[in-house]
This record gives sequence, C-alpha cells and structure tokens, in this order.
Amino acid sequence: MGWFNRIKEGITTSTHEKKETPDGLWSKCPKCKTIVTTEEHKKNLHCCINCNYHSRIGSNEYFEILFDNNKFIELDKEMTSLDPLKFKDKKKYPERVKAMQKKTGLKDAVRTAHGKIKGNKVVIAAMDFTFI
Repeated sequence: MGWFNRIKEGITTSTHEKKETPDGLWSKCPKCKTIVTTEEHKKNLHCCINCNYHSRIGSNEYFEILFDNNKFIELDKEMTSLDPLKFKDKKKYPERVKAMQKKTGLKDAVRTAHGKIKGNKVVIAAMDFTFI
C-alpha cells in the first residue's frame, strides 16, 4: 500500500526513531501564531515577542512577576466564598465553588498577599480566571 510508504525525498528518520516533543516545551501565540519556547515566553512576562499579545496567567504567575524575588506572604489563605443570597441557577453556588476548588486547587478566585516591589511594601490582590 503506497500511502504507508514515504514518497518524498529527504525524510530519513524512520517512524520508530521519531521522538515525541514533550508537552509544555513550546508556546504558540493565539493571535499571530509565532512559536517560542515556553521558557522564553515566561521571560517575556507571558507576552508574545512578535505581536505583544498578553497570555492569560494565574495568580501564581502574577505574584512571581510582581513581588521582588517571588517573596511574599499570602493573606487569608483559607478564605472562601459564602452564599448569603442563596444563589442558584443550574447548580447551587456552594456546589460550583467546591467544583472550582477541586479543579484549580485554589480556595477562591482572588488571592491576596503582601511583600515588596522594588523594595516598597505592597499588598496585591490577584484574580485567578481559571476559577470560573
């Protein structure tokens, strides 16, 4: 069967010798399709080097970028949302919160911490958009 055989010249690697590329090694810009290493994308603060598209990042990445030497103290680590209005649509709100906590490993959508930026004391609240 011809379609199982390579017909193009210049392909010398046999199928069993091919190596899979590990996940997470490369980052592709959703806007301009530029491909860079994930390490380079992170060094550029999660912005595309070609078109300056800003990738969505979580609160961990914000804290890592903003706080000096990634040193900070998180405030209210165990704080979680309540449901004083007894909100319900397709699911009860407490069920949604528990599902998001399990999915993300976070207690709530917003994390707060204090530390320093360029030596100045600051408090930062960062929204984590994976918690939706």
